[in-house]
Amino acid sequence: MTAKSQLNVKCLFIAKSWSENSFHELSGAGKLSHASITNSLSGEIEGEGSLAYLLSYPNQEGNDVPFVGYERIVGCIGTRNGSFVVKHEGTFSPVAGVSGVLQIISGSGTGDFSGIAGNGTITAKAGEHGGQYTLTLLNVA
Repeated sequence: MTAKSQLNVKCLFIAKSWSENSFHELSGAGKLSHASITNSLSGEIEGEGSLAYLLSYPNQEGNDVPFVGYERIVGCIGTRNGSFVVKHEGTFSPVAGVSGVLQIISGSGTGDFSGIAGNGTITAKAGEHGGQYTLTLLNVA
């Protein structure tokens, strides 16, 4: 493709590493936590993601955990190479798994992803260490 266009892609992610630390806890009020994750990506996006999450655990164990984070993806889509940053916002449910929205951060693209924009979703089943990204990429050269 020579002109800038829209591209719909899906990829699987597997958490290669997950390190999580609580940074604030109050008795009866849940906790705030920070997680550093390295994801391996495969499918229409091949590469690696460096992700940091902030999580808000509820005061009752077993309830949903909202999260927000940023991930720099370094890799390729077909013959295109580079990196871009994705904002994550969603919820982890111990029963339903992960669901959330993704937004590519404007101005974060490098290489063939310079000028990239877009959005998508993240899904994962409860108890698994991976899931799927579905992205609509805009301004892909």
